[in-house]
Amino acid sequence: MRIVMFDRQSIFIHGMKVSLQQRIPGISIQSVGQADELWQRLEQIPDALLMLDGDLDGDFCRWLLKKKQQQFAEVKVLITATDCSKKWLQEARHYNVLAVVPRDSGPETFALALNTVAMGMQFLPGDWLSAPGSESRDIQSLSARQREILTMLAAGETNKEIGRALNISAGTVKAHLESLYRRLDVKNRTQAAMMLNEQR
Repeated sequence: MRIVMFDRQSIFIHGMKVSLQQRIPGISIQSVGQADELWQRLEQIPDALLMLDGDLDGDFCRWLLKKKQQQFAEVKVLITATDCSKKWLQEARHYNVLAVVPRDSGPETFALALNTVAMGMQFLPGDWLSAPGSESRDIQSLSARQREILTMLAAGETNKEIGRALNISAGTVKAHLESLYRRLDVKNRTQAAMMLNEQR
C-alpha cells in the first residue's frame, strides 16, 4: 500500500509513518507540503492513497480535492481532521473521499481506515451516515458483498467461516463488518443480524 500524505505537521507525519509501518506490512508513506509536489507525486504513483490534513483552510482543501478529481479521479482519499463536523467535509465525499478520521484516533483506527479505503469502501463518522433524512439504516444501502456477509453473519457463521466461504481473509471480513456496522448504525453482530431479520 502506498500513501501520499499532504500534511504540514511533521510530528503527525512521523507518528503516522512509525505506527502504520508496524501495523500494515509493506506500507510506503511519502509526505508532501505543497500542491505542486502533490501533483508530481500522484503522477509518479497513480495507485497511491491520499491522506489529506483536513485542518488546513477549508477553501484550500476544497480546491485541492477538485483539482485532484480532475487530474487523478481514481485516487482515493482519506481526510484527517480535529473537527470532523466541519461543513466542507460533508461536501468532500464528491471527490472520492472514502474516509474521514479524527486526528486523535489511535493507530489501529488509522490502519483499519486505510485498509477499508484500499478496498474501495467508506470509513466515515457514524453520525454522517445516520443524518436526518438519510437512508443509511436500510440494508439495501449496503454493497452486494456486505449484504452477503451480513446474511452469513445472521446465520451464525464466524468471520473465519465467512472468509473461507467467500475466499477472502478474516481481516477483510472484519473491515466489511466495521463498515456495515457504521452504515447501519449498529454496535455489534447481534444488532446487525436483528436489523436484517426486521427488514426481510
